[in-house]
Amino acid sequence: MLLFIIFLFCDLLMVGVFFAVYGGKRPYAEGMLLGVHLPQEAADQAEVVALMDTFRRQTRRFYLVNLILGVAVCLVTFWRFSPFLILWCLWLVELVIGAQWLLLGTHQTLYDLKMARGWVVGEPATFAAADTRASAQRRGQGPGLVWHLLPCGLILTTLLLPGVRDFLLTQGSGWGLLGSGLAISLTLWALHAVLSRRGNKVYSQDTAVNQAVNRLERQVWGWTLLLSSLFNAAACWSAAWWMARAHWVGHTAYGIYLVLELLPAAIFLTGMLGMARRRRQILAADPAPLVVDDDVYWRKGWYENPNDPRWLVQDRLVPYNYSMNMAKPGAWGGTIALLAGVGILLVGLCVLFLWADFGGSSVSITSERVAVSAFLYDTEVAPQDIQSVTLLEALPEDDYVRTNGLDDGRRLIGHFRSRETGPCEMYLYTDSSPILAVETGEGTLYFNSQDPAQTQTWYADLLAVTAGM
Repeated sequence: MLLFIIFLFCDLLMVGVFFAVYGGKRPYAEGMLLGVHLPQEAADQAEVVALMDTFRRQTRRFYLVNLILGVAVCLVTFWRFSPFLILWCLWLVELVIGAQWLLLGTHQTLYDLKMARGWVVGEPATFAAADTRASAQRRGQGPGLVWHLLPCGLILTTLLLPGVRDFLLTQGSGWGLLGSGLAISLTLWALHAVLSRRGNKVYSQDTAVNQAVNRLERQVWGWTLLLSSLFNAAACWSAAWWMARAHWVGHTAYGIYLVLELLPAAIFLTGMLGMARRRRQILAADPAPLVVDDDVYWRKGWYENPNDPRWLVQDRLVPYNYSMNMAKPGAWGGTIALLAGVGILLVGLCVLFLWADFGGSSVSITSERVAVSAFLYDTEVAPQDIQSVTLLEALPEDDYVRTNGLDDGRRLIGHFRSRETGPCEMYLYTDSSPILAVETGEGTLYFNSQDPAQTQTWYADLLAVTAGM
């Protein structure tokens, strides 16, 4: 049920974000329609209006179908995880490609229509326009980079708490939470540094308008990234509180940590949508807009201008995104390598979880060793180190947290920690009983088979090899 809830929330969020970014309203603004420069009278032509109506209908239908598919795919989590993951990856790839195909395909059609009808606005630009007065203006640019020392420092100060240090040194399971939190804040800091050093963009012949829009963008980006980093630090402190006070990081602690880490996503989305709306309002009131028809460099949907020295430019279709200049050496190679890396990762995860779902457990019990393995994990115990062997109908009532392993609702494999008894290793089918509990000096080993008779046989073998020890 937990996996279903988590992925259902993610799917609904992704469809909503994709619709807001790629499928929202596309009004005529800044002399453009869908990223293509057109005269106002051309935008009102019947064929253009019909094209945009078709785009809106197809977009609504596409996202409605994907919303239904996203919910339906999540239902597979109640069966097995690996088939769900395969279907979910296919759905995600289809969502990404389909969203881009609809937007870029309509953009290309509109550009072709513009060129066929001769709706060219001026001469194509070969370089970016500049406004030296706007470039020199730096006041009111949002929080400075030095403010990112605050969230990074807050995360590091958790290590000053004696209880946190003791927990990390004795249990170690909190390093991932604090380490990933610090990495996130450092990444947000670096992103802020990159964006704060980019050149100002020229939107108008009026310097005041250019200053207003560029100031707006820098302020929103700056505050969004800083607030996101502060909430990330709050998530780390919530985990540190559990480590110091309860000496335990359980499901409640992870839940609070996850909620606090999701808040930056909401802050980011709110900031970007608000920035886009305010930007449109400023430019709509501009009495002297600067129309530079550089559509030839965006005709394929991405930016490709060999005359532009910039590597990253503001995206034409999604103004709060950035696009790589694909005319630069290595741009295509880097993009293909990135996509290939993501594809290999997704395929690798699917193969791994197929192995986890349909691969069984291996148990070997001899007078020299007791060995249990499943998936990527294995445990070996010498019979003389076994203190007791117990046959249980169910796991003891306790709070178990996975520290390094697999918990897909159907199987528990790998390293876990219980609140009462400490470290343990599990190779369990959660819907099968009985369960073998093997106590050693280093913790408890739990394992079973889907066949109760096989578990009983292992129990008898364990009693035989430990008899007299």
